[in-house]
Amino acid sequence: MENTKTRKILDDMQEGYYEIDLAGTFVYVNESVSKIAEMPIEDILGINFTDYTSKATAKRVFKIFHNVFTTGIPQKVEYEIILPSGKTKTIENSVTLFKDESGKSIGFRGLVTDITKRRKLEDQLRENRERYEALFENANEIIITTDENGYVKRMNRLTEEISGYSRKELIGQSILMIAHREDQGLFVDFWKELLEGKTPHFELRARSKEGRMEYILASGSVVRKGGKIVEIQYNAQVISSLKNAQHTIEDLKNYLNSIIESSPNMIICLDRKGRIQMANPITEGIFHKSLSSVMGMPLSSLSSQMEGFEKVIHDLQGKNIPRFFHELTLSDTSSQIFDIIIYPLMNSGVGGVVFTAVDISEKKNMEIQLVHAQKMETIGELAGGVAHDFNNILTGISGNLAMLKRTSDRARQLTYIETLEHISERARDLIQQLLVFTKRNEGKPINISVQQVFNEVLNMARKSIPKNIMIDFPDFEKDYLVYMDHTQLTQVLLNLIVNAKDAIDDKQNGLISVDVQAISVDRNTRRRYLLDSLGKYIKVDIIDNGCGMSNDILSKIFDPFFTTKEKGPNKGIGLGLSITYTIVKNSGGSIQVQSEPGKGSRFSILLPVSEAEDTRVPSKEEFTPDKESKKARILLVDDEEMLREIGKEMLEFLGHEVDTVSDGHKCLEKLVSNKQGYDIIILDMIMPGLDGYHTLQEMKNLGVSTKVIISSGFSFEHEKHDILNNPLIVAKLNKPFNMDELSSVLQKMLT
Repeated sequence: MENTKTRKILDDMQEGYYEIDLAGTFVYVNESVSKIAEMPIEDILGINFTDYTSKATAKRVFKIFHNVFTTGIPQKVEYEIILPSGKTKTIENSVTLFKDESGKSIGFRGLVTDITKRRKLEDQLRENRERYEALFENANEIIITTDENGYVKRMNRLTEEISGYSRKELIGQSILMIAHREDQGLFVDFWKELLEGKTPHFELRARSKEGRMEYILASGSVVRKGGKIVEIQYNAQVISSLKNAQHTIEDLKNYLNSIIESSPNMIICLDRKGRIQMANPITEGIFHKSLSSVMGMPLSSLSSQMEGFEKVIHDLQGKNIPRFFHELTLSDTSSQIFDIIIYPLMNSGVGGVVFTAVDISEKKNMEIQLVHAQKMETIGELAGGVAHDFNNILTGISGNLAMLKRTSDRARQLTYIETLEHISERARDLIQQLLVFTKRNEGKPINISVQQVFNEVLNMARKSIPKNIMIDFPDFEKDYLVYMDHTQLTQVLLNLIVNAKDAIDDKQNGLISVDVQAISVDRNTRRRYLLDSLGKYIKVDIIDNGCGMSNDILSKIFDPFFTTKEKGPNKGIGLGLSITYTIVKNSGGSIQVQSEPGKGSRFSILLPVSEAEDTRVPSKEEFTPDKESKKARILLVDDEEMLREIGKEMLEFLGHEVDTVSDGHKCLEKLVSNKQGYDIIILDMIMPGLDGYHTLQEMKNLGVSTKVIISSGFSFEHEKHDILNNPLIVAKLNKPFNMDELSSVLQKMLT
């Protein structure tokens, strides 16, 4: 009966009560334990204490229970339990040894309290206290607290530094101890106003332990509890230097603002939430938006490109590491290229970042010119071979023309004409190859065939390689694609072959061997090849049996303007290997060299293999003119009389009505005076007087809507962007062109 009453009392307790056996398994719990555990009582019974805590916590709790078992002394322990839902709670457990009537220990019992909320409150209080202590201790102003009579109770670090007194010396002393003798009355007045509940601001003079005088701007407040004064807090800023240099500080502020506003670099300051707080005038010029319209707005208000930086700025908060971004455009309305630096403000209380952008458009353009200059150097190396090939072409043309004039045999005449067509195609291909290689561009990577580029390079290189040097070129069992700019890959391979040729010089039995193979790069080989990523690569080795290089030279060969060639015209300026290194690294590859004096060199380049579709240039398809195509009135504009005459004949042969003029001015006069008008204008882009570019502009001003085919002996990459997007232009025609190509372009326009 008594036991039943006891159980009833335990069941009705507000605190959790439990009993466990010596193994730690629950044998009894009351309803309060059930509520704490958020489990029915029947589910708790039979559970071991290790089932609802982490391993580390269980180990710690076991030690407590073991101490209670061995000593018989009750103990309290706080620890975290894990509920079936995954939620955690912090409990306080009072542990007592449980014995039977004979005094034998049979388990443990105790009281359990859910202290999760209390612990959170305590943690919050501790954090608040620590935050307060940190603010108090590290404040950039003097903070002193006194009792109601002005005797110092606490002081912060800055007070020690300014006053020269240690805490031990000043605590318990009157605050007048640091007052300047002549200002002690002001200190008393300040104290009286605080006691009256006012919020005074006094400019006072304080005296340090060493006798140094400081001006301070003092404020304070009285802390009361239940109407009784607990303490008086004094806050003071040292303003000695401010008083003596107010004008200097103002001048400095104006000077700093002038630097920011006059900076050629864009500077934007953002708060912790990424909102614009300050920006210099250069920002307006980049985004064409007034500063007043973007203040307080996010970066995305400037342009869609700037939106991508908002996550970066968010991630930088509280970090001491700047972020760098290279060669980016920031606005759709500007083609400027920038290097970006975003660095966080160090003051954790303020947060935010500074966003700076340095315009590198001119530098980038100079880099492009430097690469182009090196290409011209390589072309200079090949010039002799190209001239030789062109002389052969011209000899073939002259010979066939001479025989054509001297024979009346129709079959022989047709043979000579056919030969001249083939020779012209050969000359055209040679010029086209040189134009492609000399394009002045930033590099537009595509998936290109390594075999195709090697064949082009070999055809160019063989024209300038002396007879004493043989090239051993590989047979491709399988072709591979790499994601690179076609011209840049051509430049890399030509540079290395020309470099090998120069190393052999006039040595007899010279040999340049080229080896191409696919390799897989793993973690070990990546270190050896100095690559950034793993995967499939194509490895190209260019080996020569030339003069070789010493270790001293090997360490410098990729430095810009370093060269071992003789000084003087046509001797090289030392850009080839430096440009080669840059192109290969920017393409995700690597370049290495092995060499020994007198035994030659081996240059190895590795380029990542692309798995994308082959985009090599397709072979030309023979075009058959459509005799049923529409006939047109055509105006042919070209400054070369020979081209006007032959062009007119070709167009009339195709059945079109043709007028010709020699420059842009006459073209415009013809368009105004000819009432019948024209269906098509074939416009040369490079002419004296008014060139094609400005002729198109004038046509637009005059409201001319006639379709235009632009024609040029150069590749069209050099044409201005706005011209290539001109709606009047419907086709392009590269010189030299033949009858089939001319007919093909016209047929596509007229059908």
